Order: sequence, then structure tokens, then C-alpha cells
Amino acid sequence: MQKGNRRRHLFRPREGEVWICAKCGKPIEELPFIPSKDRPVYHRECLPPKN
Repeated sequence: MQKGNRRRHLFRPREGEVWICAKCGKPIEELPFIPSKDRPVYHRECLPPKN
């Protein structure tokens, strides 16, 4: 498998499940990663600022 193909495979949108944004409470229907069960997920516009 070529490096470029592997990247595309790793960053496929995750669909079929609905997550809830930890800040606004609205549903998130697609993520570019598999979220960890012990960490919150956010919409891009709801992400806390980086330190």
C-alpha cells in the first residue's frame, strides 16, 4: 500500500453513528476519526482554544 493511499484510508469520514457536541449539544453526524469514549467531541466551531 502506498503512503498516500494509507492516509486516505485513515482519514475517511466516520458515518452511521451520531455523536453529541460537548459544548453546544447539537448532533455531529460525521467525524474524520474514531472518537475515544472517554474524551468529548466538538463541532469545529465549538472547539476550545489551544493553549
